[in-house]
Amino acid sequence: MKKGLKIALIVIGVLIGIITLDTLQAKIFDNSPLLKIRDNLDGETLDYIDKGIFVNHYHCTNNEKVTTWKGTKFSCSVKEISLNDINDKIINFVSNQEEDNTNYAYNYIDTEKQVIVVGLVDNNENNQDEFIKKVFSSCCGSEYIHYIKNNNLIEFNESKDVFEAKIIVAEKDYITVEVLKDSNSLKKDDKVTMKITRPTDGTNDFYVVGNKVRITFNGNILYSNPAQIGAIKIELI
Repeated sequence: MKKGLKIALIVIGVLIGIITLDTLQAKIFDNSPLLKIRDNLDGETLDYIDKGIFVNHYHCTNNEKVTTWKGTKFSCSVKEISLNDINDKIINFVSNQEEDNTNYAYNYIDTEKQVIVVGLVDNNENNQDEFIKKVFSSCCGSEYIHYIKNNNLIEFNESKDVFEAKIIVAEKDYITVEVLKDSNSLKKDDKVTMKITRPTDGTNDFYVVGNKVRITFNGNILYSNPAQIGAIKIELI
């Protein structure tokens, strides 16, 4: 046998051995093959696919790792997430006083529709996406987010009321007003109290008894005497 042909056969044999060992270690241990091309970084249920010569290695967003033979179909499994779990995580998030939840109004489980109903003051698609991302990114990750969106498990409603009133009590950190016109949540002559933050330098401080104001709030009312709300915006009119 010629020396050149012998060397070529040895090189081919070594390559076949490397490929075989690489394929076996990937398949037996569900590892990524060393000889691969990484593809399909879609970020939903699948992080990436490492495409080897004879096998494909799938890495899912839930950290599931599976190596299959070429031509074998595979889909990442998705853990079923309960409505109670989703609702509890929303409650935990909005209870965190460090978070800005001024656009949030309420959430509850609608057992008939099998969805979580969330009320937002400004209910648009961007705010809906932002709410889901803020709530579930820190605690749960992309698997949760995609599962919720793909299964339409959260239904958003607009929860906002605006009314006109006259200030009848003005203290350092709160005001009490008398409603001037009926609104969705309040009737004329109702008395309502809310916390305020006065300007530190006193400029444009219109919290004065007798001034008329337009108040925007999220529709939630604590029925005490007088009733209490959390104002989102107070404007002088």
